[in-house]
Amino acid sequence: MTRPASAPAMADLHRLLDDLVSEVPGTEVAVLLSTDGLPLAASREVNRDAGELVAAAAAGLHALAVVAGSSIHGGTTLRTIVEMEHVLLAIEPAGDSAVLAVAFSGAPDPASVNGPVTAAASQAAKALAAVHAARRANAPDAADPAAPGTKHRAGRHARADDDAFATG
Repeated sequence: MTRPASAPAMADLHRLLDDLVSEVPGTEVAVLLSTDGLPLAASREVNRDAGELVAAAAAGLHALAVVAGSSIHGGTTLRTIVEMEHVLLAIEPAGDSAVLAVAFSGAPDPASVNGPVTAAASQAAKALAAVHAARRANAPDAADPAAPGTKHRAGRHARADDDAFATG
């Protein structure tokens, strides 16, 4: 089976998330998701159920922060931080249609994780743009949904990867 042209870019996303988890102390999981909560990619230790749960929670929490910021004229939501007794969840936009959610154990100081999360979100946005560009370049005529090789998917966003939890 031939792999789609976007496969190398998806591998880059998985590698980026794995690197974040392995290189930043206390990082437990990282999930890249669409703004409506579909998991797009995840770090190695995230199984499907956990990835979908993190994605749904992160999308909802970040959406609440966006609405609250808009309601109180706070401007653009830069990131959403949820501090719990044992975990800190950082959620940051990764481009216009994706969000990066990263969970840290030990509830670190939010200031200590902002830099790595912001850098990873920026890199994820670039890699996701490469995935979309590769798919557009190789897509059959979008006007013909019955064209060979096209699959109809319900929902507003198609997943960037048919299996967001596969690393290769």
